[in-house]
Amino acid sequence: MRLVVQDAPALKSVIDCIVSLVEEGQFEVKADGLHLMAMDPSQISMVSFSMPKSAFVEYNVTEERKIGIDIGQLANVLSRGKKGEKVELSLEEGRLVVRFTGEKHKRTFKVPLIESGERSQREPKIEFKSHAMVRADSIKETLKDAKLISSHVRLQLTPEQFIVDVRGESGEVKAEFDKGSPEVPEMQTPASVKATFPLQYLEDMVKATSGNAMVRINLETDRPLKLEYEIEGARIVYYLAPRIETE
Repeated sequence: MRLVVQDAPALKSVIDCIVSLVEEGQFEVKADGLHLMAMDPSQISMVSFSMPKSAFVEYNVTEERKIGIDIGQLANVLSRGKKGEKVELSLEEGRLVVRFTGEKHKRTFKVPLIESGERSQREPKIEFKSHAMVRADSIKETLKDAKLISSHVRLQLTPEQFIVDVRGESGEVKAEFDKGSPEVPEMQTPASVKATFPLQYLEDMVKATSGNAMVRINLETDRPLKLEYEIEGARIVYYLAPRIETE
C-alpha cells in the first residue's frame, strides 16, 4: 500500500473532519479509495468519510484491507506537515508509516496500528425531502451567537427561509436566511420542517470547513440531521440525532 497526497496540510484538513468527532476508527483501504464510518463515543453522531482514488497523486493498493488507527495521534503527526511537502502513507510491520517529502529532505513517522473493537457501521437510510446549501462561515458565526444563549439549537427550513432559533435561560437569538441569498443559494422543502440538536456537535462538524465552502443541511422534523460537504477532494457526511422536544 502506498498512498500519496500532493500537499500535506490538505490531508491534515481532511483528517480534522474525522477527529472532531471520533478519536479512533477503522479505515478501509479499497480499490476506489479510502473510507471510514464511525460513531462518536456517545453514539448520538456518526461520520462517514470517503476520499476517492482521484484525490491522491499516487494510489497503489494491491489488496483491500482494514486499518485501525488512533485518529487523534494521526492528526497530530499530520500537523507536522508543511506547505509544499508531499505526504505518503504506507504500512510496515503493524505500523502506519507517514512520510513527508520536501524538495531535498524527508521526515518519517511510524504510528502503531490498533485493534478496533468497533463493529461495522451502516449509514442510516433516511429519506430527506428538505435541504439547504449554506455557506460554512454563516453557520459558524450563527453557532457562535447561539452559544451565548443555549447548548442546543433549533434548525428550521420553511419554503422561503433557513432559520436558526435558540432559546435559553439567558435569552433568545434567531438568525434568518432568505432562500436565494449569498448565504443560502439553494434550498428546497415541500413544507416547514424543524428539529433541535446539541450545539457542540454542530460546531465540531463544521470546524474544519473553510469560510466560503458550501455545507448541505438535510433536515426532517424530529429526525436525525444529515450534514455533508466536500473538502480537499474528500466527502464528509455526518449524522446527528435530534433532541425530541415536547411542547
